[in-house]
Amino acid sequence: MRKILPALKFRAVKKHTFDIIHYHGDDYLSRGSCNRVRTFYGSSFYEAIFAAKIPRFFYHALFYLLELISCTRKGCKVGISKMTCRVLPGVMPVISCGVPLNKYCPGTKKTAIPTLLFIGDMWSRKRGRDVIGAFNSIREDIFPEAMLTVVGPEQITGENIICKIGLSEEELIEEYRKSWVYCMTSSYEGFGVPMVEAMACGTAVVARNIAGAREIVAHNYNGLLYHKDSFRDILVRVLSDQHLRTRLVRNGLKTAAKYDIQQTAQEYLQLYESIRLETA
Repeated sequence: MRKILPALKFRAVKKHTFDIIHYHGDDYLSRGSCNRVRTFYGSSFYEAIFAAKIPRFFYHALFYLLELISCTRKGCKVGISKMTCRVLPGVMPVISCGVPLNKYCPGTKKTAIPTLLFIGDMWSRKRGRDVIGAFNSIREDIFPEAMLTVVGPEQITGENIICKIGLSEEELIEEYRKSWVYCMTSSYEGFGVPMVEAMACGTAVVARNIAGAREIVAHNYNGLLYHKDSFRDILVRVLSDQHLRTRLVRNGLKTAAKYDIQQTAQEYLQLYESIRLETA
């Protein structure tokens, strides 16, 4: 019902009173209109493929079918990444998610000791358990003083692990700023906004080598990509090499500049104007 009710409410909106209607999801029950824009923030296709439990698979498989229905509607369909467009026919152009760089920027000094940051839960596609395992290994063998901060919905305990739930945006930005490395371990990401946020705050990024990460991270340039069995070694490398971190941070700031939310807004404004001219 959480998905159905918004769609029913959108269906009841009188479309003729608007120049353009922009749906950020849940438009599959709405009547077609050539002045509509739908942004797809990833796809339930991938959510189903990487579902941890069978009920979740069928749940997302159902909504992938609804996404396909949305693809048949009139109007412009936008994807937030090339990966998103790949499984949604007719979805184009790609307009990436934006980050407000006036907020997400370097500030607080880094901690004196190695500090990792992870955002997400443990058992979903975010795969926080991978971070816990790798962190415990490197703390026991190489960096006994290292700290891991987990920002997520559940209470996590462990030696040198700090769990923070319900942070404000300002508090989250401070966590980015003071951490040495942000860890992205997801099995799937439609785009991966936290990677851009971390780069914008001057934090090195280590990400699992998946399609969603490769659209943002260029290995050994603005971050490090790892395969399943190399996560621990990659973390050891980046924590041990200050010159490497400095280079990744410098190039990460250049990358983040491409995703300024002002640029994203401008791309949408240009899209709205082209639609308005076509339907005038």
